[in-house]
Amino acid sequence: MAEAAVDRSSKSGLGPAGKPFSTFERLVAWRYLRARRKEAFISVIAGFSFVGIMLGVATLIIVMAVMNGFRTELVSRILGINGHMIVQPVDGPFTDYPVLSSKLAAVPGVKMALPLVEGQVLASAQAGGSTGALVRGARAEDLTKLKTVSDNIKSGDMVGYASGDGVLIGSRMADQLGLRVGDLITLTSPDGDITPMGVSPRIKSYKISGLFEIGMSEYDSSIIFMPLEEAQLYFNAEGLVQSIELFVDNPDDIDDLRPKVEEAAGRQIAITDWRQRNQTFFSALQVERNVMFMILTLIVLVAALNIISGLIMLVKDKGSDIAILRTMGASAGAIMRIFFMTGAAIGIVGTIAGVLLGVLVCVNIEIRPPVLLLDLRHRALQSAGLFPQPAAGRDGSERNDLDRRHGADALLHRDHLPRLACLQARSGAGPALRIRNAAFMKRNVVLQLTGVERHYGQGGTLLSILKGADFSISKGEIVALVAPSGTGKSTLLHVAGLLEHPDGGEVNINGHACDGLSDEKRTAIRRSEIGFVYQFHHLLPEFSALENIMMPQLIAGLSWKEAGERAGQLLDYMRIGHRGSHRPGELSGGEQQRVAIARAVANAPTLLLADEPTGNLDPETASYVFDALEALVRQSGLAALIATHNHELARRMDRRVTISDGKIVDF
Repeated sequence: MAEAAVDRSSKSGLGPAGKPFSTFERLVAWRYLRARRKEAFISVIAGFSFVGIMLGVATLIIVMAVMNGFRTELVSRILGINGHMIVQPVDGPFTDYPVLSSKLAAVPGVKMALPLVEGQVLASAQAGGSTGALVRGARAEDLTKLKTVSDNIKSGDMVGYASGDGVLIGSRMADQLGLRVGDLITLTSPDGDITPMGVSPRIKSYKISGLFEIGMSEYDSSIIFMPLEEAQLYFNAEGLVQSIELFVDNPDDIDDLRPKVEEAAGRQIAITDWRQRNQTFFSALQVERNVMFMILTLIVLVAALNIISGLIMLVKDKGSDIAILRTMGASAGAIMRIFFMTGAAIGIVGTIAGVLLGVLVCVNIEIRPPVLLLDLRHRALQSAGLFPQPAAGRDGSERNDLDRRHGADALLHRDHLPRLACLQARSGAGPALRIRNAAFMKRNVVLQLTGVERHYGQGGTLLSILKGADFSISKGEIVALVAPSGTGKSTLLHVAGLLEHPDGGEVNINGHACDGLSDEKRTAIRRSEIGFVYQFHHLLPEFSALENIMMPQLIAGLSWKEAGERAGQLLDYMRIGHRGSHRPGELSGGEQQRVAIARAVANAPTLLLADEPTGNLDPETASYVFDALEALVRQSGLAALIATHNHELARRMDRRVTISDGKIVDF
């Protein structure tokens, strides 16, 4: 039986439920997030961690969004009138620019090919004032496609430009020179006509047909668009263009497009891209983005370290809970996953909240750039007729007069009390009902200790507690372990319960040797075969009485519904069904201990180990609790080893043993 439990656990490899993050793990993790009053400091740390991660992530998103928006805006403004790729001739001027432009525009990924003639001029107004300017000669149909200009005509229109009778100038240049639509602007170029006296400047006036405003001061104050034919005449470039600028769908795909453009040109060309022309500026911008990302990531990291510190404090505070969960059969991996989920919940929820906050802020603000289960339920309590509600009313009284007069018979209603049953899945066979009859089970040894030794180092000496201890207990038998304090009662129970490894000898449970087993397999046996009751109830304080009884069943892989039903039946059996929703701090001492007993037998173990289960109770309550424990063991056929100092209770058990000189002897 124990071997089957070990085999099933070994095959799963992930704990009782066969998968990580089971119901029991999620339940405990969620409850630990809800701190009680005495743990308010841990809750405050968790709160600060949550707020820190939320603000850190939100700040990271906002700042990076602003930086990305700033870069996008700059690229769109800087490259709005400048091509992403500039194609220039190598083997001769572009006299075939109409055909070449069509070829280049047909390259996949290229939106437009813009033939250009450019030249530096001195722009002046008739009323006085002058400024340097860059004249860009472009065809009207191409300029119409250049939405950065055509969609930002502040005054006038492109009709005069399209007819070849006017030019477009920036709004800042117009303000600087005091010009309006319809006025004349005089352009002076040093590359004029060649005369016997030398090169004379070329001076010509053009009518202003429109004012554009891109939003970039450098462009609005220095660029003049002129019809291509007129620019060719003005700069002595009849029938040719100086370059062809290409506008692409994705400026970051320049490297992939370069060979395609060279192939489409069919001649020797020189290509310069926007990154080369603005390398210094965009490199500085990229460095700034990287530094900001690193700084904000460190902010998030600091908040994450707060989560770690909070988890360390939580683990320290929950040390006793961890020990109880381990004795109930929770694996070390399950415990780690519980605290992992606790910390991850803070981090994940904080991150989600930060993302939502960051997106919300980004959507509602506008910032312009400054320039612009595997089923292992191998044992289950029989649901039909198990622990029925007692005939007496559940009015919350600790013990009524009838109970006091008739003891366990009246308490447990023996005429109606069913026997504890369980379903055990056997290898190669379906579940079989096993009814534990005490007379039958006394012939079957549940726990066998042979030559067990246990030593502890104390300073430079070796303290021997158990020296070749031999002991056995059979099904349906109740054995009292009566010995003075310090003789090794708790050590014996820990070794028998597989909580400690013996230094020598053998421990057999249901005929299966447990000495050389791994921690995982020992945990599987504790989960399925052993129940523990302590002097102090050791109930998990964050959980109600019902949830405490459900806990070992959830660890064993039962569903929430099934575990809840059986826990409720056990509470009714122990006459505290009306207290199921109360937490341990709201129960009396007797009620707490009865919940602990119910929890110990929730998985129908074959062995019950109790360490002073009535030691902290007054005599009357102690007798009452022991009545319930004794009746439960008698009816279920458990093997029970109970350590006690109460000789009166010990005499009511089947036999009594003690520890003398490290050995177990009859008392």
